[in-house]
Amino acid sequence: LSNIWAPVFILFTGILYVLVPKFSLLKYKEDSQQTAQLYQQGKRVSFLLAILGFVFIQALAYLCPLFIPDTDVAKICKNYLHLIAFAMPALVYMVFYRFISEGYSQLHPILMSFIIMLICDGLLGYVFVHGIGIFPEMGGMGTGLATIISAYIGCLSMRYWVHKRIPEMSIWTETSTADLSDSIELLKQGMPIGCALVLQVLALATLAFFAARLGTQVIAAHQIVINIAMVIIMIPVAMSSAATIRIAHFNGMKYRKERRWSYYIVTAFTLFYAIVVAGILSQFARQMTAFFSQDSDVVTIAATLMCYVAIILIFDALQTVAAGILRGMQQFTQPLFVILFCYWMVIIPFSYMFGINGAFQVEPSVMTIWKIMIMGIFLAALLLTAQSYRWVLK
Repeated sequence: LSNIWAPVFILFTGILYVLVPKFSLLKYKEDSQQTAQLYQQGKRVSFLLAILGFVFIQALAYLCPLFIPDTDVAKICKNYLHLIAFAMPALVYMVFYRFISEGYSQLHPILMSFIIMLICDGLLGYVFVHGIGIFPEMGGMGTGLATIISAYIGCLSMRYWVHKRIPEMSIWTETSTADLSDSIELLKQGMPIGCALVLQVLALATLAFFAARLGTQVIAAHQIVINIAMVIIMIPVAMSSAATIRIAHFNGMKYRKERRWSYYIVTAFTLFYAIVVAGILSQFARQMTAFFSQDSDVVTIAATLMCYVAIILIFDALQTVAAGILRGMQQFTQPLFVILFCYWMVIIPFSYMFGINGAFQVEPSVMTIWKIMIMGIFLAALLLTAQSYRWVLK
């Protein structure tokens, strides 16, 4: 069910991510007036996104019966989305305060808030779904209600901790107002980041759809390795955010030497991490995939695909960090163009042509799809790394 509304939230998260390098830059410039204005602009954009998210997800709820043939499943999905729409304002504002915290290099509010929200969501979900105590058994709707309550708890927690760690926030509302044109410009700058993230997610979903046409065992194996890869890539994603903050700081202070050293260090560390993890994945592929399935054929296919994941991880980690560096340099559109070209003009068309239809006598298989993914992500890593290197050296 979350796959239906998750792309909307990912888009909004990407749009608001533009605040991270901007707050980081203004922090070290010690420009309190511009920081207060940016805060007001971010609040206005967050308010707009919260409204759009609520309306759009409510619309998706009404459309569920049109693209879900099973009546019972469609009803559960519709009720779930109606509830999730009410959680969108809290989730959007939580992301807003989170990125202020990241821009100020304050990670404590993020850690505390997500721990609190995770605990609340887990406990409330169990209570509402199964019906414990005075609460009736709600099934799928229970997860939606749990998400609403935990989202607002997480949002209030994030706001509390961010205000506590950044005391000057209390005067930003009093000292500045946001100009509508500046808020729209901020929205435009963040849009490429959001679109790039959504395009990547949709590309992976499309590839999963392709793999489904090759049989149930293939799609099972494909999903196993995708899930493992999504967890492993979280470390490069975190390093990408750190690179955005540091590069934005040094760029704002005109510290070219420190900026270059940050680039070299984060790239080297990312490459080291990717190579080490790739070796582990290759060595223990069968043991890891066996945790997810008892079907020997599925495990065999998944173990083979893990070798491709190991290769992809190296290139994907490099492209992720390179995109973060470019955003730290206030270059928001270049990652979008690279993702659009490499994923939607190379990986998707060629995967369908060769992996599904077997063009030019190539045998249709999920292995072919993953080989094409390797080539496409390698190209993305090459282009983004070259672009980030060029901008850092300026």
